[in-house]
Amino acid sequence: MSRDPDQAGLDGWVNALLNGSLAGSDVANGFIFSEEFINRYTTNEDFITILYRAFFDREPDDAGYSGWLNYLYDGNTRSEALNGFVSSQEFNNLCDRYGITPTSGSSSESDSCGNAIGNGNEIVFGQVTPTEWNPDNPFRSLAVHPNNPDIVIIGTEANGFVKSIDGGQTWSRFRYGLRHGEASGEQLYPEVYDLAFSESNPDIIYATTTGGPGPLAGPDGGNGGIYKSTDGGMTWKRKNCGLDNEWIHSVYISPDNPDLAVIGISGGEASGSWGSIQAGDYFDGGIFRTIDGGENWTRVNLTANDNKNKFQYIRSQRNAPSVLYTFGFNWEDTSPNIGFYKSTDAGKTWDSFATVLRDRNITYFDISDNGEVIYAVDEMKILKSTDSGGTWSEYDLHSSGYVVSVFPGDSEKLLFSKVDGVYLSEDGLLTEIKVIDVKGRHPSDIAIAPSDSNIVYAIDVGYDVYKSVDGGRTFAKLVNLREDVLEVIP
Repeated sequence: MSRDPDQAGLDGWVNALLNGSLAGSDVANGFIFSEEFINRYTTNEDFITILYRAFFDREPDDAGYSGWLNYLYDGNTRSEALNGFVSSQEFNNLCDRYGITPTSGSSSESDSCGNAIGNGNEIVFGQVTPTEWNPDNPFRSLAVHPNNPDIVIIGTEANGFVKSIDGGQTWSRFRYGLRHGEASGEQLYPEVYDLAFSESNPDIIYATTTGGPGPLAGPDGGNGGIYKSTDGGMTWKRKNCGLDNEWIHSVYISPDNPDLAVIGISGGEASGSWGSIQAGDYFDGGIFRTIDGGENWTRVNLTANDNKNKFQYIRSQRNAPSVLYTFGFNWEDTSPNIGFYKSTDAGKTWDSFATVLRDRNITYFDISDNGEVIYAVDEMKILKSTDSGGTWSEYDLHSSGYVVSVFPGDSEKLLFSKVDGVYLSEDGLLTEIKVIDVKGRHPSDIAIAPSDSNIVYAIDVGYDVYKSVDGGRTFAKLVNLREDVLEVIP
């Protein structure tokens, strides 16, 4: 990097190597394809010299140096050159000398779960162009650091992750560890659907990613599933043991224990045919739980037909974070809907409630701090309960079927979307004011900073990112991630 290491960064990388959460090849890729290194614009000569010094701990020999330079000038990529270095016996010997695991994803267990890194160590540069099927939808992947409202991470539909550490003024891109596959002549990363920080260790982030219903492992396995970062989103590893469907939509992490997480997998039919998979093959949904940091996932049985439901949201009660809520529904036919379920033991067991809404398709919902007030979005309506789901009032607000977010400490204050923008209500939906005009794009996610509810971020389909510093009363556009980040950062 042409500088001395900052202490926090040095400690993070060294600890990850020593505890085995990152292999030597992971760190190599993390440095070489970081924004800071890329922006040095090194020549091929400098690049090869750096690889020798960093990963062989010596100066290049003449024959090897010439060979690698010719390799690059023949049209091979720097990623392929780095892979050659970290796959070499000399790099393995160096790692052995320091007690470091050379490469990740090499065990048979990892392969059987679909956890091997695959082509995740090969960075796809540039950006995938939006299409009718990939219209730059961030889904619910806007997440704010639990203790620092200036740190924001967002998942993209096919371009990895973007992150800001200065309140949205500047952004970085991270992709290392994410598998990718070809579609329409481009290499696409999986869609990032939901993100969650660990409150007790914010360096840990879980991401749910998907390419649609389909297997995770084996020759027909997709590139999605659960990815986990232990370095604040810079690098990622797949954590899919116990899972057999990559259509994963929601994630919750215990605020007290980063090893305890709950995810919602949506049941659905494969939309196409590939390998031994036929269009229409059904892949089960359900609620899954881990108590070992994602190393193993166990299905939690809710009721009959839960395998035929989508679980797009998992919410926790702020005053009692082990109390969880989800809603299961089936887009094609509401008869298998299981509706609202609630857990009081961090997802170990679940009970049905608010059965009057079972036949609805609740696409979004949010709850007050104590769980007494619930707002649920049903297509163009918002439903509200003030008695923990016992009874409901209906507001025909043309809500657009998208996001609703309740402020902490005030169950009557919420942000929600309509077809033409984001609205703020401070009296429990009796009145509202428009605070963002999306001009034909629908809002996709809203995140209220956990440590400062005056700070709110919002994003729409099309990647316009907005920020409020006055509790949602006014917003300013920060950036368009497509034009200002993806098309600028390689």
